[in-house]
Amino acid sequence: MPPLYPSLYEINTRVLLGELGPRATLDDLPDAFLDEVARLGFDILWPLGVWQTGPAGRHVARSLADLRSEYRRALPDVREEDVPGSPFAVQAYTAHADFGGDEALARLRERLRRRGLRLLLDFVPNH
Repeated sequence: MPPLYPSLYEINTRVLLGELGPRATLDDLPDAFLDEVARLGFDILWPLGVWQTGPAGRHVARSLADLRSEYRRALPDVREEDVPGSPFAVQAYTAHADFGGDEALARLRERLRRRGLRLLLDFVPNH
């Protein structure tokens, strides 16, 4: 039986995978990381921003002057290719190709299940 008040561990998928390497996918999330999430008592892993985004979202994120100013303030050496666009500019509710696609997401779900963790995927119809 699931806990009455489950605890949720949220990750920014693109940021975490980027820390693992330039072409890291969900398959590259270390077992030690998943073990630690379970050890800390969390019940659910939420990979924020897992859905496929597209060129329109990248274009907006790269073209708005206010956003570009904030990027430069935070990262003075930011380049256009460093801006992937908003994870909320969902093009399709399929796992992002950069993250290994639906197949990698299914494997992550199984890895979580083996640790007693569940997977939360968001769906927001107005995104």
